[in-house]
Amino acid sequence: MRHIVFQGRKYKRVVINISGDAPFHEILKQVNGLTIPDSPHDDEHTRYAMLELINNSLRAHREKGIKDVIRTELKVKDDTLDIRITDRGGGFNIDKLPYDINKSVEAIDTNSSRFQEYREENQYKKFGMGLIIARRIFPVFQVSFYNEEEEDVPYASEKVVGTRIDMGIRWNNV
Repeated sequence: MRHIVFQGRKYKRVVINISGDAPFHEILKQVNGLTIPDSPHDDEHTRYAMLELINNSLRAHREKGIKDVIRTELKVKDDTLDIRITDRGGGFNIDKLPYDINKSVEAIDTNSSRFQEYREENQYKKFGMGLIIARRIFPVFQVSFYNEEEEDVPYASEKVVGTRIDMGIRWNNV
């Protein structure tokens, strides 16, 4: 039976609520307490991808002075692991990324001039890699934006309050 191990105990579902002003070493401690036995991916890669996305959410919360929690939920169901990261950082404009998020990750050139321009425009505080890393690890990957009622809305909507990222892997009889 598949499960998640969090801080030495087995679970089918783990929720980590992260304060927008939590010190990063505390977040790292929580995320490093996760293992997914028999996962098709190395746990270190899974945790790294999650940390990249959590860090993006933290940056948005801190830039906007948002104190709400960033919620990270992991669930094991049958032969799938689903991870959802939800923040209230106001979303982001996908069109401003240095790549097309809908392209195959293999087709994205992280050494392109567009990536360099993106990094310079953001004073090297954003590298544009978090979403790509997560997409490489998780074959199921979707970014959506939501409003106060937690209904999905288009990014361009003035009602966007946060970003929701859903990721997943399937064991396929590992």
